[in-house]
Amino acid sequence: MRPTWIEVDQAALVNNVKLVRNRIGVQRLLMAVVKANAYGHGLVDTSVELLAAGVDRLAVATLVEGIELRESGIQAPILVLGYTPPWLAPEAVHYRLTPALYDAELLAALDQAATPNQPALVHLKVNTGMNRLGLGIAEAPAFLEAARRFTQVQVEGIFTHFATSDLADKTFAQVQFGRFRALLTQLAMQGLRPPLAHAANSAAMLTLPETYLDMVRSGIALYGLHPDAEETRLPVDFRPALSWKAEVAQVRQLQAGESVGYGCEFVAPHPMTIAVIPVGYADGFPRRPFHWQNVLIHGQPAALLGRVCMDQTMVDVTAISTEQKPVKQGDEVVLIGCQGKSELSVDEVATRLRTNNYDVVSRILARVPRLIVSSPVAPRLASDPTRHAAG
Repeated sequence: MRPTWIEVDQAALVNNVKLVRNRIGVQRLLMAVVKANAYGHGLVDTSVELLAAGVDRLAVATLVEGIELRESGIQAPILVLGYTPPWLAPEAVHYRLTPALYDAELLAALDQAATPNQPALVHLKVNTGMNRLGLGIAEAPAFLEAARRFTQVQVEGIFTHFATSDLADKTFAQVQFGRFRALLTQLAMQGLRPPLAHAANSAAMLTLPETYLDMVRSGIALYGLHPDAEETRLPVDFRPALSWKAEVAQVRQLQAGESVGYGCEFVAPHPMTIAVIPVGYADGFPRRPFHWQNVLIHGQPAALLGRVCMDQTMVDVTAISTEQKPVKQGDEVVLIGCQGKSELSVDEVATRLRTNNYDVVSRILARVPRLIVSSPVAPRLASDPTRHAAG
């Protein structure tokens, strides 16, 4: 372990799954998107908790993420949302992963790798306006008709992805869904519609209930974070699951004129007390062009001084450290979360970094340990191998 760590609140995950389930109903499937290390929360153990809380399926971005889940004992269906090259078809079949399909090369490779006892499941990805990955709408009927000749491949699902569902103006999202719904109607008339159709992400889950279809893919909302902090906010009963903490590594006194860190960029204008925290840009705590600005110590903001280093950062605790309550080695530092009556939220950090909350949490590197916290005094190590068999 390290003196910096992520705490993932199990109760918050359970609460958020329940709230999403209440919105979409029990008649349709709920898929948790756990790509990018479960948005920084920790891939395997967060997936275990989400499945235990009631999600039906998981979605990842890459085959490697899916393989990690399988090798950890998770048996739930896993959709690979990103590009799966044809040469990885044998691994997709072996690990029972469901690739997003949009070209004939992968279809043929999967058919060759699969067997009657272990067929390849796929979901057809349709481009309705995102213009990223996906098969064109006009191409989909003929593609599905041709796919019938590949007897070892089962097209279990069909899906699309919204470009603007997190914005207040839903016009383009509704255009996209109109295109997708028209395609589903056409496919149904031709006997080609796959069993599972899905389009709704977290933002659409909140604002476009007509898009729920057979399954809803929820990512950011399950972690208690807003799809968009200004235009599509979560209801107040959702709870953020992630906190990022550290310990003070050292406290030192500076005299006026002494500098701090690489490049001597900060020079003390007067005597100061500074604290060193064991967190740096190699942990996902950025150096440039923008940084965190401050962290919390003793429930008060402590401003960053000088350059953020690879593994350490210096902060100003002059106004925080008093004779009655001095800042000392081992004191708790909060980078994301609550301390006393103060809070440093992911969205506030995102504003300072001029990015979004997705970027803030997903950039926290894997070398920062993750802990599943079941109570304020009883954290459970997220690396506990006895907890990887759920699913």
